[in-house]
Amino acid sequence: MNFIKNLINYSLIIIFSLFITKSLFAEEFGTKDEAAALLDRAIALVKVDKNRALNLFTTGSGGLHVKDLYPFCMTDNGLLLGHPTLEGGNVLNFEDSEGKAVGKSMIAVAKYGEVNEVDLMIARLTTDDEKLYKKTQLVTRVADLICAVGFYSE
Repeated sequence: MNFIKNLINYSLIIIFSLFITKSLFAEEFGTKDEAAALLDRAIALVKVDKNRALNLFTTGSGGLHVKDLYPFCMTDNGLLLGHPTLEGGNVLNFEDSEGKAVGKSMIAVAKYGEVNEVDLMIARLTTDDEKLYKKTQLVTRVADLICAVGFYSE
């Protein structure tokens, strides 16, 4: 009887721990829904004033850096614009940890009026953790740019 009671108690502790861990992850890292909403805001801003939008993407002003989420844009030749840390860099030769040509993939799937996804494996830059995680970039075309917001999908 004690064995069953202990087993139930341990099971509850494990379930509670998993719930807390998942909740902490949700509070620290953006979700797909949050990334999609941020991309929608970014699209609207680019349509109104492209230069101002790119400036806001770089600085994060106006609530455009949410948790670990941020919008950024690039040109068809891979030049990063409106990126908080890599503005002016080029993504054409960017490969993830598994050798996937992420920049080229993003350019290839970007379509006006559609949001497509590009998955990559990468370490989280905001932590000291070197473990690789799946990150998904939500990608679209707006004006003459390719814009995206990425989120970790664990």
